[in-house]
Amino acid sequence: MNPIFEDKPEQQPAAPGRTNASPKAQPASPEQQAQFDLLLGRARQVMGEAADEWLATLQADPVEGAITLGTQTVRQMVQMSEQAGQPVAPVVLMHVGIQICKDVAAVANEAGLVKDENLPSYLQDTLQGSIAAYLEMDAEDGLLSQDDRARAQQMLGQQPAQPANVMDKIGGPA
Repeated sequence: MNPIFEDKPEQQPAAPGRTNASPKAQPASPEQQAQFDLLLGRARQVMGEAADEWLATLQADPVEGAITLGTQTVRQMVQMSEQAGQPVAPVVLMHVGIQICKDVAAVANEAGLVKDENLPSYLQDTLQGSIAAYLEMDAEDGLLSQDDRARAQQMLGQQPAQPANVMDKIGGPA
């Protein structure tokens, strides 16, 4: 099981210098955990089946590629779940999105597209961009009112402008 919340961080070792839980973290309900595991598993399966496309897209633009393909993949899994009568809890959606961003960052790092020291900023950029893209898709589909959209954009702040050469920012080959 890949818990989305930890109430006892000592149960699983954390990455060096990190803890597994925030002070406010609550344990996931069995339903949330099952939904997380199912959605993440399906998303990873889709990503694996299209691994060549993913790598080519990431090579072309690691940040935008991660945002576009990651958001589309997660959104597709959520829509399929909702069509099957299984609405996705917002907290589950957020945790699946975070894990997909981490998975993509690992792929980009292993492929030499993002240097180790640039992973934190890469993760931040891809996560913020993915949230903004997801909200934009919801707005385009009429699932988000203009007021909700404005509040969400305000909470996210202005999405940082991408530099002319993203490779300069993430430290990959030019």
